[in-house]
Amino acid sequence: MRIITAAVCSALTLAALAAAPASAQDAPVRFIVPYPPGGAADQIARLVAQEMSKGGGATIIVENKPGAAGMIAADYVARAKPDGKTFFVGSNAPLVVNQALYAKMTYDPSKDFVPVSGMAKSPLLLVVRHDLPARDVKALIALGKQSPGKLTMGSAGTGNITYLAGEYAVSKLGFQVTHVPYQGSAPAIVGLMGSSTDMMFDALPSSMTQAQSGKIRPFAVLDDKRFAGLPDVPTAAELGYPGIDASAWFGLVAPAGTQTAVVDQMNRGVNQALAQPELQRKLTSIGAVAMPGDAQVFAAFVQAERDRWLPVARDLGLKAQ
Repeated sequence: MRIITAAVCSALTLAALAAAPASAQDAPVRFIVPYPPGGAADQIARLVAQEMSKGGGATIIVENKPGAAGMIAADYVARAKPDGKTFFVGSNAPLVVNQALYAKMTYDPSKDFVPVSGMAKSPLLLVVRHDLPARDVKALIALGKQSPGKLTMGSAGTGNITYLAGEYAVSKLGFQVTHVPYQGSAPAIVGLMGSSTDMMFDALPSSMTQAQSGKIRPFAVLDDKRFAGLPDVPTAAELGYPGIDASAWFGLVAPAGTQTAVVDQMNRGVNQALAQPELQRKLTSIGAVAMPGDAQVFAAFVQAERDRWLPVARDLGLKAQ
C-alpha cells in the first residue's frame, strides 16, 4: 500500500509540474494601452491584436490603463514579469516626452523596457471647434494674437505629443494658448466638439471622422504631404508654415529582462500582421500607416524621437501641469 501511495503521489506531483508551464504558456498575451478606449493608441492596438490572433494565433487581450500621461500603464508593465505575456503599447509621451516634463518618474523609459516592434504612426491634424470665428490658419493666428492665452488648446494629456507638438506649433506660429489636458484623445475630441476648447493638434485616428463629418474643422496636416482621407486639407508647409510636422506613433515594448527569443517571436508576429493588406487598409481608413521593422529599427526610431523632442520641450520650458 505504501508503494502504491507513493507512486500515486509521485505521479500527481509530476503531473502538476508538467501542467504548470503548459498553463503559463496558454495564458493570453496582454497589450497594455496607456489611454482610454477610442483613441489612436487603442484603435491601432486592437487592429494589430485582432490580426495577430487570426488563424489560431496567440490570444491577445488589449487592456486600457489610462492616467498620468501614460505613466500608470508604463509603470505597471515595467514592474511586470518579463515572461512574454505583458507588453506595453508605448508612444511619444511615456517613452519620450515625459522625461522632459516630470522631475520624478517611477520608471526609466530607456532602461526598464526593451523595444519589440513599431506598430503604426499618424500625422497630427490641426483642428478647431466648428463655430470658431477663424476660418483658416491665418485667421486663427490673428485671433490668438488679439488676446494672448484666451484661445484654449485641448490635448490627449500633459506629455502627449498632442500637447508638446501643439505648444511647439503655436510658438512657431507666434501666438499663445491655454492648455486643457484630457485623459486621452477621444475625450479631448469630445470636448472640442462640445466647444469646451477652441483647438487641438490631434492624431488622425481620433479626429479624422469628426473632421470629415464637419463636427470639427480641419485647418492643416502636420506632415510633408496631404493625407488621402482629407485631400482638401493642406499641409502646414503648403500654407507657409514649414518645420512643424509631427506624428503620433505607437509600438510595443516589453519589461526589461525579457528574453531575446521572446522579443523576436513577438516582433515576427507584429510584422506579419502589419504586412497583411487588409490590416494596412484598416490602418489607412483611420488615418495611420504601418511601422514595420525589427526591434533594432524601432529602438533607433525611439532614440531619434528623443533626440528631436526632448530639447524642444526643454527649450519651451514645458512642465507637467
